[in-house]
Amino acid sequence: MATPQPYERRTDTTRPAGEDASWETPVGLVAMYAPTRAVPYYRIVWGSPQEGTTAGRRFDRAWRKALAREQLILAGATAKTEWATFVGIDYWLSPDRPKPRGSWGESHTKTMTYYAERYFKTTFGGVRHLDLRRAHFQQAVNLAPTESEGRNVRRAARSLIGALRQGDYLLENQMIDLSTVWWHGERRVKAAEQGDDKTDFVSRTKRPTHAQVKALRAATSERRRRGNKSWRALAVELAAYSGVRRGELAVLDDTTVHRDGRVRVLWRLESIGGPHLALPKGNKRRWTTYPQITPTGFRLADAVQQRLDEVAHERAAGTNPRGLLFPSERGTWLLGSNFHRDVFEPAALLAAWPYVEEVKPWGVGKTRHQRTWALTWHSLRHTFVTWQLEDLQQPPSRVATLAGHESAEFTIARYVSGAKDDISDSLAALGW
Repeated sequence: MATPQPYERRTDTTRPAGEDASWETPVGLVAMYAPTRAVPYYRIVWGSPQEGTTAGRRFDRAWRKALAREQLILAGATAKTEWATFVGIDYWLSPDRPKPRGSWGESHTKTMTYYAERYFKTTFGGVRHLDLRRAHFQQAVNLAPTESEGRNVRRAARSLIGALRQGDYLLENQMIDLSTVWWHGERRVKAAEQGDDKTDFVSRTKRPTHAQVKALRAATSERRRRGNKSWRALAVELAAYSGVRRGELAVLDDTTVHRDGRVRVLWRLESIGGPHLALPKGNKRRWTTYPQITPTGFRLADAVQQRLDEVAHERAAGTNPRGLLFPSERGTWLLGSNFHRDVFEPAALLAAWPYVEEVKPWGVGKTRHQRTWALTWHSLRHTFVTWQLEDLQQPPSRVATLAGHESAEFTIARYVSGAKDDISDSLAALGW
């Protein structure tokens, strides 16, 4: 290694006159030492235990570095904030990191790991945490091949930033605003074969039978974890035979459910960002219908009449000011997590609906048992569509309107056309 040239004070014209060999920054958090025969560079040191670095041969440049270091310390800089972002990304992916909603599932973990390797590490993995800026995340989002993928990368980036703050990898005043980060990548047109975009077919095992619907309805009447809600049986039957989604069911009130068999779907309950009303899926408002008596033998029209009368009394008493058909204990919207815990899961267990129990990591060094249901509350929509198409022989265009599907073709592909190889079936029909 070459020996550095000795420091010559006469060439350092920016150094103050006098014999001072050390200086302190205004707040006194960083000290700077003059070059010596042994170390011919200015040195800046800070912290306890002490850290330091060389800062060049000119006083003015070294002093600027000392002032910048003091500002970083005042902003909360630590050893972590100076590490490369590779470290923070690995922390984000770590199964030991406490997560707000519990541990990630296997599929979500694979997806986030892919985003980390494909977009984040390649774009800013070598950048120090304290140097991360909005532009780095914009660059990562732009790497996505499509606008839809870009939105997913942006959501993952928001999760990553939260984890970096959680692990103290960012400065206290380091703001990374993703509100203006959107995909600006290159739009590509890709040739596809006919049938490549086929909608996933809903297999028979994913469609609750009328007997399973009846069992779930009976179970909701027998087991109530909280309160004595007479509307639970009604909720099961209305969901199964009107096709209303759970988020839409949560906001149905005495102005949208009619006594003549009609239901007006205007809103759904959105929980992300705090409970609030949002347009139904696909931003499509619609009408749907319900039968007087369901295939399970339940007198649905009578139950709706009774519930609407109860809601009128609850409104008058002030216990249900929104006039909701399916309110929470406090007369407000019943959130999805509470609905699953208090309504669906206890009833599904009692009704012997199929599930798989898994042991998953939970926090640091802990595990928990988690049920993965083969049939969910959303599966009741599959019952509705199948009943309309097969039992009532309704045309797909009408069923698509009632269910809120984008088209009759979607309804057919999802519930009627389940063949995996249409060409083989066509050849077989022609006798080949």
